[in-house]
Amino acid sequence: MNGLSEYEYELFKEFSRKLKPLSKYDYLNKIVLFKSTLNDKNLLNININESKQFIEHINNIYAKSTCEKIYSYLHSFYNFLLKENYIQNNPFANINKPYVSRIKNKNDVLSLDELNKLISIFPHLKKRDRAIISFLISTGCLLNELISLKWKDLIVDNGNIYSCKIGTQKKERIVQLPEYSWNLIMDYKESTNITSMDDFVFKSRNSNTITDRNVRLIVKNALSIANLSNYSAKDFRHSYATFSLKCGIKDENLKEKLGWSDKNYACRYKYVINFVDSDNIDYIIDNDESNIYKSKK
Repeated sequence: MNGLSEYEYELFKEFSRKLKPLSKYDYLNKIVLFKSTLNDKNLLNININESKQFIEHINNIYAKSTCEKIYSYLHSFYNFLLKENYIQNNPFANINKPYVSRIKNKNDVLSLDELNKLISIFPHLKKRDRAIISFLISTGCLLNELISLKWKDLIVDNGNIYSCKIGTQKKERIVQLPEYSWNLIMDYKESTNITSMDDFVFKSRNSNTITDRNVRLIVKNALSIANLSNYSAKDFRHSYATFSLKCGIKDENLKEKLGWSDKNYACRYKYVINFVDSDNIDYIIDNDESNIYKSKK
């Protein structure tokens, strides 16, 4: 069913027993992806050449950040197999890890015009998909934080201030939502069956949740329609960080908003803010509800 042999799947269950369900599913997807390139060869019998060929293969079809993640997952899995004496060598140990520069440039950040161009194609999307993209843009959250969002995490106070709780443990935080984003989620809510406030907000057709791969495909499709295919889901977070800094938010406050472990991560964006729109940014929706961001002229 999952592409692994019964024995391989038992090893995976042993490896992943302490992982959270969504992380476990993510790891499994990456291992199954690797397995699919091996012509049914056993995962325990591969060599460094096969590992190297796989990394070269994914480098040609995925973003570098995704390749880095896949490499890290597989390296971790094979380290476990090595530690437990299932194999003698980690086939990923001597392969160069895909490198992602942490310094952001103008290719990592959508301009205001590009963001509004993306939002302008929302009528062509499903209610769920427009709510997902709007949420990513207006919170700068990670994909796993969006996936983990539950209805009980959405908050509205007596003053009609909308917010949500995202993240877990030390990274848990309250993030304010623009009214437009809130309304898109509520519009989507009317079209879905909710049995409990513990239900996940976003789900797929055949599951009560949604995967990061589903979200990436949703974003990729929307960006394609908007003729912005040079961007990806991760660039929404970069854009949020950049525009926040452009508005004058303190590094410490941005750390809290994005759940960073260190405020110095803001240094990655100090260069790119010189390339974004010079107008002052206002995170208020236009009256025609077509824009999440607008410029004060």
